[in-house]
Amino acid sequence: MQDAGIPSDGALTRMADLHGIKLFTGPAGSATWFDCNCMHGSGDNITPYPRSNVFIVFNSVENAAQEPFAAPVRRPEFIGARDFTPVR
Repeated sequence: MQDAGIPSDGALTRMADLHGIKLFTGPAGSATWFDCNCMHGSGDNITPYPRSNVFIVFNSVENAAQEPFAAPVRRPEFIGARDFTPVR
């Protein structure tokens, strides 16, 4: 359960009252893509079938990863790539 970096229940209520809540649904095998900076929430998987989440972050090459300041080691390459060659 995530407990850091989440809005309070009061903040969520104010945002929902102001902007409403949109539900995204689709047939089995479908996917939803959205910017991770959008307020979002995912409920528990209530089916007997597995569900996967994939998080992809596109970052400016001017914002290359640095050595960790709060973690004992770097993230593994498959989580935090170290190739900051611009995509053209």
